[in-house]
Amino acid sequence: MDKEQLTARFAANRHSLLSFIYAFVRNMQDAEDILQEVWLRFFGALERGAEIHEPERWCRGTAKNLILHHWRDRKNARVVADSELLDLVELAFVEHEPEVETSQARQRALLECIQMLPEKSKRLLRVRYDEGQPMETIARLLNQSAASVMMALSRIRGLLRQCIKEKLKSPGFAE
Repeated sequence: MDKEQLTARFAANRHSLLSFIYAFVRNMQDAEDILQEVWLRFFGALERGAEIHEPERWCRGTAKNLILHHWRDRKNARVVADSELLDLVELAFVEHEPEVETSQARQRALLECIQMLPEKSKRLLRVRYDEGQPMETIARLLNQSAASVMMALSRIRGLLRQCIKEKLKSPGFAE
């Protein structure tokens, strides 16, 4: 795999790795800092010409070492720095990787399905979910009742569910 492909794989698995790190440090800023350090070490290894055949495993291994250092550096930590514990949790993450891939395929299908909706439906989704507006506010904006807005959103969600199912069943989509 070339450097661009490995970088793309790192980016695609960023959220999974961040979740892995956060599970141990329980502080989002610390988890982000460790993730950044993993990225720097990963990119540095690529720059030095290292052959990394399993980037997810390589990054988790680097993250485990950084988490151990993080625990040891914290004076008031209530956690025993134990690499065996890290290994067990890593095993649990590895066992659930197919679920992450499925989740990513569902996310991609959702985005494609949303793009196929009429503009009015996309706007309604944006106002409700991106902006987080309450039903009453949306109803006032659209000069409709809250019940009709809820019904419209229900229909849109049903259409999206069906579209996602069809996309996921189509050959080659999840690859």
